[in-house]
This record gives sequence, C-alpha cells and structure tokens, in this order.
Amino acid sequence: MDFSESIKSIFKSSKSAIEKNNGTILLSHFGEMKPDVISEISEKTESKLFELKTAKKNIKRIFNILIEGLQNIKNHGDYSLDKIQFAFFQLSDYPEFFTCSFSNLINNINVKEVFEDINHINTLDKVELKSLYLKKLDNGQISKKGGAGLGLIIMAMKSKNKITCESFKVNNEFSMVLFKTKIDKL
Repeated sequence: MDFSESIKSIFKSSKSAIEKNNGTILLSHFGEMKPDVISEISEKTESKLFELKTAKKNIKRIFNILIEGLQNIKNHGDYSLDKIQFAFFQLSDYPEFFTCSFSNLINNINVKEVFEDINHINTLDKVELKSLYLKKLDNGQISKKGGAGLGLIIMAMKSKNKITCESFKVNNEFSMVLFKTKIDKL
C-alpha cells in the first residue's frame, strides 16, 4: 500500500470505529488544513450544531475545541516527502456526548513527545490546567512552528475531559497521530 493509501485507510478505520460505537459522524474532512478549509469547517460545524438544536454552551465549547484542534493540525502537522500535509477531522454525535477527532502527520521521532504532553495534561485537574495555561501564556515562548503549546491545554479545559491519543505508523519516518476530545452534552 502506498503512503497516501495508508493514510486514507487510517481515516476510514477511524470513521468505522465511530459508527461501530454508535456514533453519528456530523462532519468529516480529509486533506490539508488551509485557512479557507478551516473557515469552511467552522461555518459548517456551527450550522450543523444549530440545526441539531445543540445547547449554546456546548456549541461554544465545541467551537473553541474545533478552532484549537484545526489550528494545531495546520501549525504542527508535518509534511510528507511530497510536501503534502495529510490530516483529517471528524465531529461525531453520541447519545450522551460529542467528540472532536483530529489527526495529522507527525515525524516518528516526535510522536513520543506528543504523547508525553497529552499524558501530562491528562494528569491535571481544572485548577492545575488553568495554572499551566497561565504559566505558558506568561512564559511567552513560541515554538519553531509558531505556537506556545496552549492548544491542547485549551482543548482539555474546554472539553472538561481527558484527551485520548493514538498513533498509527505509516512508514519508518511518519505516523498519523489521532487525538480525540469528548464534550459531554449539557
């Protein structure tokens, strides 16, 4: 299986897992996360959630998570050797909660660090998350890719749940890292 077919297979498996667990995919995108795509996904998400008569608090929380997750893909996803930034997104509806799933291409040497960051964030309670957020904000250090490491913290704060993370090795150089946030329905 070639590189792009492997990634498409991961995307299809992710969709199947949602459906297998009684979830309904409300929105899904496979491809690069350019600014116009992010705007389009944001508009469609808002429309879909209003159409479903979702509680305004949930819409706000989902929208904040969505923007952070899509920006994370755009800013921190790696490019394939063909200069393509493979990524996907899924917004799913379950009886008791929504999920936002984000996946992007990561160089294998960086996967461990991503998991360490998420595992650390998952150990923190609400007060500790806010403290870490403020510390990072005050620190003002910007990474090589233009971020301050706030996106995952914001996602954890807004979802009020742990972030789950999986990686799927594509080849010896890259993996697709899939992280998911759960937003309980209010």
